[in-house]
Amino acid sequence: MSTIKAPPIYKIAAYQLILIVATSSALLILSGRVSAYSLLIGGLLSALPGSLFASRVFKYRGARAAHQIVKELYTGQALKLVLMSAGFALSFYYVKPLNVVALFSGFILVHITGLIVLARITRG
Repeated sequence: MSTIKAPPIYKIAAYQLILIVATSSALLILSGRVSAYSLLIGGLLSALPGSLFASRVFKYRGARAAHQIVKELYTGQALKLVLMSAGFALSFYYVKPLNVVALFSGFILVHITGLIVLARITRG
């Protein structure tokens, strides 16, 4: 067992989900139902595969687990890309009507939120 502390991946995921639900709720009032659920879908397409990737990669810690960490890094990244690609394809195919700008805005918003929250947490 390693003494290296795991990064706060669940805290980051919680911030991302809270932000995307709050933003979607506000957009529901301001712009309508289609924009709101498009933003929510885009945010979930970023948050869920990203959280799965992080949980896989940070399952192991320490120098002795380097081989396992690298294996999980590659497997997790491939799984993340497949899930995101499938999510976008299914969204474009099945969700009618879809606000594409809101979909990609939600996706980007969640990515940026993760980076900002991680920077603030690690900075102290």
